[in-house]
Amino acid sequence: MSESGRWRLHRGGIVNIWQYAEQTFDLSGGRAIFQGTNGSGKSRTLELLLPLCLDGDLRQLGSKGFDTVSIRRLMLDDYTGGPNRIGYAWVELARPVRPASTEDDSADPAATEDTLEYLTCGIGVKASKTSQQITDSWRFVTTRRVGVDVRLVGVDEVPLSAAGLRDLLGPDCVLDESTFRARVAELVYRLPAARYGDLLHLQRTLRNPDVGLKVLEGQLEQILSDALPPLDTTLVESLAGSFDDLEAIRENIIGLSTADRALSTFVAGYSGYAAGSLHRLGRQMSSASEELAALRAELADLERRGDKAFAEREAAAAAVRRLETEESELEVRIDGMKSMPAYQGLRDLEDREALVAAGRASAQTALETAARQRGQEDRAVDAVLGVLRRLEQDTAAARELADTATARLAAGGLDPSLCPAVPPAPSVDVDVRQEPVLAKPDPGAEPLPVERRRLPALSPEMLADQLRTAAGVAERATAETRRRVALISSLHQQAAEADRASAALAQSHRDVRAAQVAATEAAGRRHEADQRLGDTAERWLERARAWFASTARAAEGAGRDATRAVPPLPSAAEVAVDLAVPRALRDAARAWCAPGVAAAAQRTAAARAELSRIRGAVEQRDRELAGTRSGDRHRPPTADWVEHEPDATRGAPFYRLVDFRPGMSRADQAGLEAALTASGLLTAWVDATGVARRPASAELLAVSDDTASPPARTLADLLIPASDADSPVAADVVERLLRTVGVDDDGEPAPSGTGCLSVSTTGRWSAGVLRGAWHKDAAEYVGAGARKAARMRRIVELEDELAGLRGEQADAERVLSEAVTAEAESAARVESFPDDGELIAAHASASSARGIADEAATRAESLRARHRLTEQREQAVAAELARAGAAAGLSSDSAELAAARQAAEQARETIERLAESLGQRAVRTVADLAEGLRHLHAAEQDRVEAERQAEQACASHAEQAAALAELTDAVGREASEVADLLAALEQRRVDCRAELPAAREQVAALRERAAKVATLTETRQAQLDGRAAQADRATAAFAEALRTPGLWAAAVAEAPPEVPRTPPVDPAEALRLLGEGRSGAAVSEASVIGRLQALQAALAGTHDIQATEQAGVLCVTVSGADGPRPVAEAASRVAEQLGRQRGFLGERYQTIFSDYLIRDLAERLRGQITVAEDLCRRMNEVLDRARSSQGVHVQLEWRPSAALDEPTREALELVRTPFADRDGGQDEALRRALTERIEAERDTRTGGYAEILTRALDYRGWHAFTVRVRDDGPDGRPRVRRLRQLSSGETRLVSYVTLFAAAASFYDAVGSAGTEDTLVEPLRLVLLDEAFERLDDPTIARMLGLLVDVDMDWLITWPSGWGVSPKIPRMHIYDVLRPKSGGGLACTHTTWDGRDLASQDR
Repeated sequence: MSESGRWRLHRGGIVNIWQYAEQTFDLSGGRAIFQGTNGSGKSRTLELLLPLCLDGDLRQLGSKGFDTVSIRRLMLDDYTGGPNRIGYAWVELARPVRPASTEDDSADPAATEDTLEYLTCGIGVKASKTSQQITDSWRFVTTRRVGVDVRLVGVDEVPLSAAGLRDLLGPDCVLDESTFRARVAELVYRLPAARYGDLLHLQRTLRNPDVGLKVLEGQLEQILSDALPPLDTTLVESLAGSFDDLEAIRENIIGLSTADRALSTFVAGYSGYAAGSLHRLGRQMSSASEELAALRAELADLERRGDKAFAEREAAAAAVRRLETEESELEVRIDGMKSMPAYQGLRDLEDREALVAAGRASAQTALETAARQRGQEDRAVDAVLGVLRRLEQDTAAARELADTATARLAAGGLDPSLCPAVPPAPSVDVDVRQEPVLAKPDPGAEPLPVERRRLPALSPEMLADQLRTAAGVAERATAETRRRVALISSLHQQAAEADRASAALAQSHRDVRAAQVAATEAAGRRHEADQRLGDTAERWLERARAWFASTARAAEGAGRDATRAVPPLPSAAEVAVDLAVPRALRDAARAWCAPGVAAAAQRTAAARAELSRIRGAVEQRDRELAGTRSGDRHRPPTADWVEHEPDATRGAPFYRLVDFRPGMSRADQAGLEAALTASGLLTAWVDATGVARRPASAELLAVSDDTASPPARTLADLLIPASDADSPVAADVVERLLRTVGVDDDGEPAPSGTGCLSVSTTGRWSAGVLRGAWHKDAAEYVGAGARKAARMRRIVELEDELAGLRGEQADAERVLSEAVTAEAESAARVESFPDDGELIAAHASASSARGIADEAATRAESLRARHRLTEQREQAVAAELARAGAAAGLSSDSAELAAARQAAEQARETIERLAESLGQRAVRTVADLAEGLRHLHAAEQDRVEAERQAEQACASHAEQAAALAELTDAVGREASEVADLLAALEQRRVDCRAELPAAREQVAALRERAAKVATLTETRQAQLDGRAAQADRATAAFAEALRTPGLWAAAVAEAPPEVPRTPPVDPAEALRLLGEGRSGAAVSEASVIGRLQALQAALAGTHDIQATEQAGVLCVTVSGADGPRPVAEAASRVAEQLGRQRGFLGERYQTIFSDYLIRDLAERLRGQITVAEDLCRRMNEVLDRARSSQGVHVQLEWRPSAALDEPTREALELVRTPFADRDGGQDEALRRALTERIEAERDTRTGGYAEILTRALDYRGWHAFTVRVRDDGPDGRPRVRRLRQLSSGETRLVSYVTLFAAAASFYDAVGSAGTEDTLVEPLRLVLLDEAFERLDDPTIARMLGLLVDVDMDWLITWPSGWGVSPKIPRMHIYDVLRPKSGGGLACTHTTWDGRDLASQDR
């Protein structure tokens, strides 16, 4: 491509950024090197220039990637100046002006400054030392030149602000970042912004210093892939925005999932608790109902048992009556038999025997009966004593309850006399005495002593009446206590309300006092702040006054104009009121000092310019002295137009080939050399061949002309060939040339017609129509002796000049030092103007204190008004409580009322128990006592009668036995049968009489058992009402729990689906369902509280969790965006929302993949792949032209990567297919493949979706470069090698060649986008940082020559080296120098012009 019309780098500069003060770099020709040691700042210089000044992106400042270098630190680290720092970086582009009247593209590339068109691009940055942040940045594009047309530094040597630059350049030239980038893309590259981003990406990729390391490591293919244009960031960001929307939905789903998991986990446990609680209440209801039914069944059984006992008792009584009747009948029969005539004879004997036997039997029976009756009496006494003892226990328990009730009635403010007196229990003491009784019927037998127990007199009926009377009194006391409890409860509620009102009043009083104290303190602080503000204003004003005075004295002492009037000072009050006053005074002070500061700066600049001039002269003479001493610098000056530098092996300049003939005078030698110098022959080039040829451009040749007639006198008469064995020009060639030049002895020029060059020893010369003359005092260059003598003379002159210049330099340095010190003092004095920071702080503090004081006063007044209302309300509540308490005779203290209510309630319960004890238990015991006494009286009568009969029987038996003995002999056998029958009848009568006591005892036992059953029946009947009330309460509690919102739903949350989610009306049915739905153990309330804390922690920030107790069950309410709901309902609603959100997520996914991935993104990827393939083709074309002299060249292949998985490979093939040509199945396959890549990237990486999509959809990772090197092998046959088969040196060489081809191809593609009417000749620029490591200078020169071949410009950094080559027409080399300690940078500038290196430092 022609160099004629394209942009090139021309200049660049950095102003007040990092260690740079103001530095301008000459980049004319577009190629420059920055070299220096590690840490010198060469890389930072490149970063601050390019591509920053072409893209304006401060985040891409660092060579190693995004945000690797902080502009904030560059601006503020080690900065010790004022509060703000402004800096600039800029580059100047230039291109030749295309003539309007010609289409010739062969204009001279070395165009003059007047024929160039310029474009300046740059960036400005402002940093705040106070906030330690970059507060502003701006970009500019202009055709005006920095340092020529505009200056970025004002007259006060402070860089221009954004507003100042806008005023200087115009508003259309100062731009924001995106507009700046678009403007540069249009003006320099004729590219859209997106395509320009690809170009910047390539420049940044090559600029990365890691490129050199990757080259050394053989990672060229990766570098090439990275250099390809990435996917359009706009499209990626748009797609990422949609995915971010999805992510928001996903985050909502995650939040809902978190809430769902937390609620589900809680409900899983809470369900067990709710089910257990309901089941417990249901069991209580069921148990109460079962107990009531059991009691009723027991009452029925007791009734049956009572009836059975009555029937058995009647049957036993009938048996007793039967035996008594049989006994009577036997008596009659016996009496009848005794009156029979058959037995009249034996009557006396039989009567006597019968009488004796009967008498004995009767006596024995009577004795046994008496003994049994005594035992029966003892058992009856024991039974009565047992009942008495039970009655004593009952009355003792009742008395204890009465005492407790009396105390509680007194504690509850009730009359203790309401409690009934418990009747005393009868005494259980018995009177015991001994009495003798008959034990045997035999006459003369000893009596048996027995104990007789006599009970005190007892009246069960009177005792029962007393107990019933006391029970009635207790029931009336119970009613009274109930009324008292209701009254005390009402008063206690009023007392609690009064306590709350009193607490509110006390808190209000404390708030009022605290607010008043705060208002007083705030007023004090406001006064103090106002006082401090006034003091601060006075101090600041005094410092300002002192500053003006000291500044005026300093100006007067320095001899400057001190007559300028000091700006008027404001008053302290004005300063305190308005912060603009001190700012205005500061601006006035700066304006007042500006002339002095400017004058000091001018003196410093003049002194610096003078010192720079002297230093330049000293350096120039030092270099000349060094060169003169070494002999290298002692050469005659050449004509300005001569630039050609021929090959030193093929010729030499004329003055080195000749010497003066011996005998010439010094004057003739000087005159002849002057003529040779003036004519140009002295420095003319003489070819070694001596053959005439056409001179090259900017070349001066001396050629012998054998065709012309020789002059009469020639230079051969005055000069001879120099005797230099190393001279490439033979002596005969020099001799022929000398004979061609004529010599005029009289100093007149040769006739014009000869056309030959003629010189003379007087300094005159002629050549055709030209004439000239010059004068020299001595010869300097012709002849080794002359050159040596001239060199010695020049050395002496230079040493003298250097001595004088160094004296001038010392004086200039002293003047500069004084000027710099004076300027620094002036600037420091301006900067030392009193800072208003303390004043601003005091003003802010005073303003804040006033606002706080006003707010505190308002709050105190508001609280006082509220306190008055609270006090009135408290007094009204207290008065009402006192009135009600006085009317009830109770205290108004809530604690005492609570205690009284508790005591009254306890008294009521105690009296109820007392009434039950007296009216039921004790009365039943008295009834048992009455029954026992009846049994005892009967037994006592039976015993007395039995003993009396026993005594009579024994006495009768004794008399009959005596009479029987007298009659025994007179009795016969005739009466034996009558006797036997009579004996049988009498035996039967004995048996009947023996059975009668047992029968009577059975009647007594059955009577006692019937009494016990009756007593138990009465007890159970009394318990029936209580059990019924208990069952009703349990049923009501269970029904209330079922009605509690959300409790049933929570209880059946884990139940089978067939269990209804609403509670049934029938409690029994609800209990049955709970039993069927439960699985697992019940959860305790402590466990639920622990789970509740975990739920609150999990849902903190999204839901409010509250727990309350309802119907004795802990109920949980969840409050979210849609209001409070029971926890089970909230869990169900969250689950529904989660399902809806997941469905919406799927729909959104479908939309994104249909609208973006399948259509827009796929088409854009197809376009990017096409561009990449075109770039690869262009790279191969460039590489094919860049063959080495041995025929070595590089070839690139860009194909799908072998590491691709099959879905991605299929997706790549589908991406290459246009959208219109794909069917639905292919779109689905593409969608699936892209989805899998995105999801895999999201699961394995972190970052936003823009980053995830950039990695997942990076087509460059789907392809791989293969670098193949083609050359001839050692056997002369062509071969192809891979990069890894090369040596390290070959690898580096091939890698850089390939990278340069990549850059050139990209710019070729940009240039080919133009038409004949819109020719695009962009800036072709390569940026390399730390390049060409381990390459020697010749290899580097070859690399740079290759860049020239592909028409590339460059800015390169490396540690050291030259790498110059004649192929490089112009290149600048800057050595960046930075001291090890201290700030600042220095650069030395050397220029390569294609032939020689020349220092540009002045």
